[in-house]
Amino acid sequence: MSGSRKLLKLVSIVAAITGLAMLTFGLAVAGCGLFGGTAISGTDAAPLYMGVSGVSALCFIVMGLMGMRASNVPSRSGTAVACAFGSIAVTAVAVVFWAWQGFVKIDIPNAVLLVVGALEAVAVLLLARKVKKEHDTWH
Repeated sequence: MSGSRKLLKLVSIVAAITGLAMLTFGLAVAGCGLFGGTAISGTDAAPLYMGVSGVSALCFIVMGLMGMRASNVPSRSGTAVACAFGSIAVTAVAVVFWAWQGFVKIDIPNAVLLVVGALEAVAVLLLARKVKKEHDTWH
């Protein structure tokens, strides 16, 4: 296994864990008003916030799983690339949502996880493309 495949697997595992944490914090903040998210809980923005958090979390979980699969089977790295693009797009939607809220109702744990997740998505994108090139070179 090449170094880029090992690094892709490591980043993908961390991305899946980040997705699970995003799901937990997103639902806890919007649904229960925990972690300083009481301004959103019980408002009209709460269902939308839960939806954005849930979709972004699922995208990061799927991206992590597809990245792990691509590290084991390099010919399947196209799905990891597509999931990374999807995760970046969902991150952009979350930022637009927060901008729509005026950036005053951002909960810190989910914001940190979203930034970390965006960096992981870029890393998965670059590493999966590198793994794909390595595979195409040898086969």
